[in-house]
Amino acid sequence: MMNVKDRMIIALDYSNPEDAKNIVETLGDTVSFYKVGLELFLNSKGEMVEYLTEKGKKVFLDLKFHDIPNTTTMASLFAARSNVFMFNVHSGGGKKMMASVAKGAKEINKETLAIGVTVLTSFSEEDLKDTYKSELPLKELALNLARLTKEAGMDGVVCSPWEAKSIKEACGEEFKTVCPGVRPRWSVANDQERIMTPKDAILNGCDYLVVGRPVTKNEDPKKAAEMVLSEIEEGLKEKC
Repeated sequence: MMNVKDRMIIALDYSNPEDAKNIVETLGDTVSFYKVGLELFLNSKGEMVEYLTEKGKKVFLDLKFHDIPNTTTMASLFAARSNVFMFNVHSGGGKKMMASVAKGAKEINKETLAIGVTVLTSFSEEDLKDTYKSELPLKELALNLARLTKEAGMDGVVCSPWEAKSIKEACGEEFKTVCPGVRPRWSVANDQERIMTPKDAILNGCDYLVVGRPVTKNEDPKKAAEMVLSEIEEGLKEKC
């Protein structure tokens, strides 16, 4: 069974690596899992991954690879060799691309989780129609992409908390759900459209909750992280 702390992934959405390191130092042992996205990865020239690994932290490398199968697979091999706990690709790259990624990454590192991004949590139903000219409901699109990701041999998906339950039902309990768009009861929505509290996210089938500004921009980040963990624990207890 996963430790409560391992359920919470703190998003290091910084352009300055020193700011990211400062928040890691501030949070200390309260947080064991961090997300490194494109902004921080590029600005740190990739060194932030090594820094976190040396600190004994788990890393979610959130670079959302999306290209032809060979190119995406080569990028994924880099992630697997870096010993990150998890990395992602865009599920929209297709089943053939994801199958190649899953096979290649596992040959390098069986422990690294390869997951697919379904629909970005900043998307609304109207955004979906405007961008893709699709009448398919957002939830159905996310579910279809999750099924393709599962069939390709990937380990899970990034999805909204609102889609996690149906994805679990369709793809199985072992199929991981990584959910941004999580906002504690005492926080504000910011630019996320499809949000949910940590407790409700756990109850709705989320395995890992990605939390950023409610913790990193808080006057007391450590206390904020502890409060999020408390909400996660409430959900786990109720789920049992």
